[in-house]
Amino acid sequence: MGFFNLSKKAVAVVLSAQLVLATQAVTLAQAEMLTTQSAINSYEALDNRAALADALERDAVQAEMVAMGVDPAEAAARLAALSDIEVASILTQMENDSAGADIIGTLFTVFVILLVTDLLCFTNAFRFTRCVR
Repeated sequence: MGFFNLSKKAVAVVLSAQLVLATQAVTLAQAEMLTTQSAINSYEALDNRAALADALERDAVQAEMVAMGVDPAEAAARLAALSDIEVASILTQMENDSAGADIIGTLFTVFVILLVTDLLCFTNAFRFTRCVR
């Protein structure tokens, strides 16, 4: 009978300790109002990080990083250490600096350069121009 009473006491102590610990964890939680904009911002930040992580995962990007002497694992770790504002800034810069994005502006610049060189008699690209001489 002594062993049976001892095991009942041990079970009671373990369950009591578990109950105390469970109630302590619950009292640490705090509730607050979540605005729509803050929820959108948090999901936007996660989406931005995922976009940069996907860009780093590409084979061409990793090959270029290795060619430049950058460890892809270190680059991923540094990306994880960036703040949300820095990640958004990098994505904005990537979108604005894409190569060949302004094709109309490039074509207009080439047209103006050829027109000026035609007028100065350096080239003969257009038939509707006459040399200034």
